[in-house]
Amino acid sequence: MITLKDIATASGVSAATVSYVMNRCDNVKISAATRRKVLAAAKRLGYAPNELARSVRRGYSNVIALVSATGLASDYFYNIFNSICRTATKHDFAVKVYSLENDAPAALKMLVEQRVAGVIFHTADFNNCRTLALELQKRGVPIAAVNCRATIPDCPSFASDDRQGAREAVRCLYNAGCRRIACMTHEGEFDYIRLRNEGYLEAMRELMPEKTPFFIENTGCDRHSLRKLLKNRKKRPDGIFCIADGHAFQLYQLAYELGIKIPEELSIVGFGDLSGASTAMVPLTTVQQAFEGMGHLAAEAVIAAAGSGKKMGSETVELPASVLMRNSVKNELPRSKQRETGKPKQ
Repeated sequence: MITLKDIATASGVSAATVSYVMNRCDNVKISAATRRKVLAAAKRLGYAPNELARSVRRGYSNVIALVSATGLASDYFYNIFNSICRTATKHDFAVKVYSLENDAPAALKMLVEQRVAGVIFHTADFNNCRTLALELQKRGVPIAAVNCRATIPDCPSFASDDRQGAREAVRCLYNAGCRRIACMTHEGEFDYIRLRNEGYLEAMRELMPEKTPFFIENTGCDRHSLRKLLKNRKKRPDGIFCIADGHAFQLYQLAYELGIKIPEELSIVGFGDLSGASTAMVPLTTVQQAFEGMGHLAAEAVIAAAGSGKKMGSETVELPASVLMRNSVKNELPRSKQRETGKPKQ
């Protein structure tokens, strides 16, 4: 087995210097040239560090924990997880995934015993993780929230600009000539629901202040009311912004059953860009979220704070959400409405 002494001999420096370099002791002044020489010798000799021993000396392991309270099978989670893994690997960290199922004490015990360097929470509602997050903070473990907004201090959040994404979706429908634009939403106290609803209202006030905003409440079971609305040609919206792609897929099914053509008779914009959005019978125009950016920034934040004892800060970083044009929004604007596009004159 290759030891630090072997690396010291091969690189012509002391074993202590090798130890400082291999354990990333940034508080010890070592030249960049010496660091490169030591790392090159270690790589040439095939040195594999003992991470267990390292974690005992440092007080934390090289593991970042990704704790999810929303399930592990969603497209969102997959994209975020991949980004966190890529970032962690660049810093010689590994990632372990934990599914939180209302058992915060057991999760806390496991995370503390494994001396994780930091924890990233992925959940629709941060309050589901609040107790666990506070306990980890007491023990000096840096934490961050991804694709949600933290509700405690010293926990940075990395999420989509949901309000801005909703505004862009409504503007997309407006620029396509839609003038009866509804928002298909659902009940819940989650931040993303509130922010996307607010974005819809803001866009409607800006673009069509004379129109009354119209929300379609998706209860998941009341297909009769939605079917009745879509069958009424006079009252039916000509454009619908769905705060989630899943709602858009339900509209697709009903439109097909009722013989309503998309996008000729009904334009639809979703939110999230689920895997089925691009392969639907009519590829769905949707709001694309920067999941990879969220994961990268969250990983960088907790890795930078690992073992430092410094507070993380409480800022919320909102990454841009943009409309990804496909085929569910009509692209020919009627001549009578061409001069109406853009922001109305004040």
